[in-house]
Amino acid sequence: MRLVILGSLSVALLSACEADDWGPDRLRQGHSDQRVQELRAGQQVYANYCAGCHGEAGDGNGQAARFLAPKPRNFSVGRLKFAAVEAGQSPRDEDYLRIIENGLSGTAMPAFPFLSNDEKRSLVAYVKTFYPDWVDDPPGAPVSPGQDPWGTDHAGAIAEGKKAYYGVAKCWSCHPAYETKAEITRLHEEQQLPAPDLRADLYEATEKESNWGAPIRAPDFLQDRIKTGFEIENLARVIAAGVGGTAMPTWSGALEPGQIWGIAYYIHDLALQRNTPEAKALKTSLLSQN
Repeated sequence: MRLVILGSLSVALLSACEADDWGPDRLRQGHSDQRVQELRAGQQVYANYCAGCHGEAGDGNGQAARFLAPKPRNFSVGRLKFAAVEAGQSPRDEDYLRIIENGLSGTAMPAFPFLSNDEKRSLVAYVKTFYPDWVDDPPGAPVSPGQDPWGTDHAGAIAEGKKAYYGVAKCWSCHPAYETKAEITRLHEEQQLPAPDLRADLYEATEKESNWGAPIRAPDFLQDRIKTGFEIENLARVIAAGVGGTAMPTWSGALEPGQIWGIAYYIHDLALQRNTPEAKALKTSLLSQN
């Protein structure tokens, strides 16, 4: 059914492309033949692979969108959740390209490794035209977690990540906790932090309001897929930059690189146990505490 929808939309948008002269009022800058050709190529790629979900107008309301959760991204707002810029800033081309190349795990957004580099870059150029202010709203500065300081000391990284997860970062405010209440209290005492005010549903993920039209539930790393992948480098990048339009803040500058990478190692270790008997046993044990 999805292929039929995509095929129909492809024909419609390609016809529209032939009728559109891509005049200066539409493009607003870069009116060269090369720019026009790039946008025409991007429109064709979009019609073939994207319009069925993201919509002809790029507003996230394609014919397949009503069947999907989470909903397809609305490109007309000029923001992405998983951009390596400070949360709330305009994404860079590299952010669009990374999602096109890798997809988002656990969603309807697939990877497109078969597209050429030229096709992917023309697609990004075309997608940006859905955002009316893209010319006047330059991309944010790139946010990076820096170099991984842990090298082969994975155990040390996990230990440091555990301290930061339950201590200064308080990741358990949204994500589940995976340690006993006594251990979390001990970690606070060890770091000379105030006693934690632990929420009643400490071992469940919470929903928080977002800028995307619906509340968003933080992932449970023992149960849920991580949309950007659970590779340590990807986790560190997302932790450093935050998740745009959600309760996940930009941690770069607030945490030391060793803490950011440590949390990434800790989450990676949890994600390796996803949906295993060991994960279920841990959850049962934690929920049975007095």
